[in-house]
Amino acid sequence: MSDRTEKTDALLRVVGLGRTYQARERTVVALAGIDLAVCDGEFVSVVGASGGGKTTLLKIVAGLLPPTTGEVVLDGRRVEGPPAEMGVVFQEYGRSLFAWKSVRANVELPLRQRRLSGAERRERVTEALDAVGLGDAGDAYPWQLSGGMQQRVAIARALAIRPRLLLMDEPFSAVDAQTRGDLEDLLAGLWRRYAFTVLFVTHDIDEAVYLGQRVVVLGPAPAGIETEIAVDLPGPRDQLTTRSDPRFAELRARVYERIRRSPRPGTPHDNRQESTSG
Repeated sequence: MSDRTEKTDALLRVVGLGRTYQARERTVVALAGIDLAVCDGEFVSVVGASGGGKTTLLKIVAGLLPPTTGEVVLDGRRVEGPPAEMGVVFQEYGRSLFAWKSVRANVELPLRQRRLSGAERRERVTEALDAVGLGDAGDAYPWQLSGGMQQRVAIARALAIRPRLLLMDEPFSAVDAQTRGDLEDLLAGLWRRYAFTVLFVTHDIDEAVYLGQRVVVLGPAPAGIETEIAVDLPGPRDQLTTRSDPRFAELRARVYERIRRSPRPGTPHDNRQESTSG
């Protein structure tokens, strides 16, 4: 077994994961031989070339797409459908929210599938909305909110289920730069407060380094893990101090270099753990 799956405190294990699908008259290999372990409470960013299988990986981990080979194990149990203790936030927040339901009703929706009393559902919704700064917006409708506020609703909905693992697929790519920074800091604060585990897919290298404790770089399709880079930036991080730190620039350059050096399809992957020194 790969050293990427041997961590004794891993909450999430991805073992020998592969995914192929048929496109017209040919077989496409999207993922091949993915081995990854994510520790309980860890924040892991995933980056890679466009079309490199990042979203496919996340959908398989979420139990929304079956793997062709390998398996995903969450807290010792094989994932064969969406686990109850997992929250997911997608890029297209507008499509994930129901325009005809209030903000409060949108956040409460996944809780209705659980054996919770009405009082407990209301308590969880109120707590989640307060946590994302929307405590006064419960009676509003998504279409009345800005894009950044809609994404806060989507985060609150995931937060309300009190997830052990939060999966995020480029959740801030559709908002402006200032809103993106605010949402990044919101997420970092929630992660510190609630101590859940995060697997965060992004195409933005700066964002991956700013948020993550570790950055996983996927190679091009058929994607495998090209390398993993530990992020040793001090915390708590902030947009000005952290991004001005020379170490931030070094780590950003290292991730960018590994993406640029990713082998073309058909060539072997240089799978190794990057050092954090120098």
